[in-house]
Amino acid sequence: MNHMLKAFPLAFKMIFKDPINLLLSLFPTGIALALYFLTISTIYRNSDRFITMFRGYVYTSVQADLFAKILTAVLILFIFLIMSWTFIIVVGIIAAPFNSMLSSRIEKKLLLQIEDRNKQETLKKIGQSLGQTFKNEFKKLIFIVFVAGIAFVLNLFPVFYPLGIFLIAMLFAVQFVDYSWSRHEMGFGACLKDVLKNIIPYSISGFFFLLLVTIPIINALVPALATSYYTVLWQYRQNKIQ
Repeated sequence: MNHMLKAFPLAFKMIFKDPINLLLSLFPTGIALALYFLTISTIYRNSDRFITMFRGYVYTSVQADLFAKILTAVLILFIFLIMSWTFIIVVGIIAAPFNSMLSSRIEKKLLLQIEDRNKQETLKKIGQSLGQTFKNEFKKLIFIVFVAGIAFVLNLFPVFYPLGIFLIAMLFAVQFVDYSWSRHEMGFGACLKDVLKNIIPYSISGFFFLLLVTIPIINALVPALATSYYTVLWQYRQNKIQ
């Protein structure tokens, strides 16, 4: 539990104290915000079409305008809700190369290893690792869909609500701890052993991040912060840092 709390301030420090780490963090955040604003602005720009759609069913243009504004607001709210839950997967896949490099640089800094200070060289390494990174993310996505399906079925029965929430929280943590697992080429057995050993810190911290994911705009910061946090936490739990 102590490691779980100590990892938070250090995770922030690892991002904001290093210009390259901050740059890598801004990519997924920028992607997330761009998706938000593009979707919302598209709906807002097409609000006139909603007015035209309602004019055939109401008596006055004022009523049509009112209904159109209500529908626009409902659609924007709906988009916020949908993106809150699907966002972490969509942006996570797009930002995977940056998160992978971010996790690697944070680990090197924590272990006092030499890290590359050249931005161009860092971006070059990201490009070179794209194939393997997306391959890992595809495998991860299959696993996420499988476990999320189990959690969904469990949540259909009130008595299993706690277990469903637990699985989703663990799933969130695992998808970011996986950057450290992949970097150290850990097999399935070793990964499972790590999950069982750290089931409490992973599940509790995963639940906390899940709460952040439900908050629009704030959740745009989650991928980078979670990448940093679970890299730091994994180093603590492996007793590589104190």
